[in-house]
Amino acid sequence: MAIRYSRWFVFSSLLALLTLVGCSTGNMGTVPPTRAVTRIATPTATPSPTNNESTVTFTLAGGANGSYTVHASLPTSKLRHGHREFTIDVEHAGASVFLVFYGYNGPGTYTLALVINGGDMHIALGKNTGSWDLSLQPQARCTLTIQSDIPTQSAGLDRMKGSFSCPRLFSSTPAHPQKPVNVSDGAFDVAILVES
Repeated sequence: MAIRYSRWFVFSSLLALLTLVGCSTGNMGTVPPTRAVTRIATPTATPSPTNNESTVTFTLAGGANGSYTVHASLPTSKLRHGHREFTIDVEHAGASVFLVFYGYNGPGTYTLALVINGGDMHIALGKNTGSWDLSLQPQARCTLTIQSDIPTQSAGLDRMKGSFSCPRLFSSTPAHPQKPVNVSDGAFDVAILVES
């Protein structure tokens, strides 16, 4: 009887051990190691630097002439009030471009008009160089086209791309008045913070 019990004990132990080894091997193949999970989670937690960058390009003729680029590495543009209002605000080394609009309904073409939708366009080339603003001529109009507005992998951050033009902006630098400018070939690719 002792021999039979002994064999049964050895056989059951061996069967239990094989079952455990089989289950462990199956799980080892399907459950990723902790390190891999950590590496996968890290990139989504840290936004890609390209998500944060903003670039605006445009050409001026009149009080200033030439093609200009304003680039910023951190987002300062904002989409708010239920995605109805946006402010494109890109500044670097004293040069800046500021576009404001209320009545946004997604990609499409809009007219910026101070008296109708609070639309404004302000371009500054730097200290003592000159700046121009749509609001100085209440009846003036500028055209803005939003080509895309897409959420990024970073929560609360979209990428907005589009173009703009303005037939006439008046000088907004009283100390250094300039002739009006025509703005053409305006384009932007900005990181825009979604506030509400």
